[in-house]
Amino acid sequence: MKISTILFFCLLMTACMQTKSFHRTNGWYYVTSQTTDSLSQTPFLTVMDFDSLRLETDAFGHSVITGVFLQDKLPIWREATTKSVGKYIAFVFNDTVITAPQVNSPIESGCFQISNPHGYDLERIFRELQKEIDISRFGN
Repeated sequence: MKISTILFFCLLMTACMQTKSFHRTNGWYYVTSQTTDSLSQTPFLTVMDFDSLRLETDAFGHSVITGVFLQDKLPIWREATTKSVGKYIAFVFNDTVITAPQVNSPIESGCFQISNPHGYDLERIFRELQKEIDISRFGN
């Protein structure tokens, strides 16, 4: 009886200590409810779909990342923003929602902006995103 009890508790402790970790690819996701912590399982566009990125300053002196999608990804962006009018989409970086803007109208230009409502270091994020793009395109 003692051995089976000890074995049971060992198995129970092992099960409790195991945690599921779910990694999200860096990119844009649908917000599936009114809260920003409920995202689609997969992004509709990823960092690999970015054509260009720039680190800029907005009218309030805050850093923002602006970007444009690759030409062949524009229909996906247009469809996603059309589907999301009146709803939110989220940009995820390193498993963290960086920004989750509400879409007011379809965006046909393929342009986007990543703002900083939570005080993240956008300069560091910009450098890491640019590095991710460069590695995917040039292998370095």
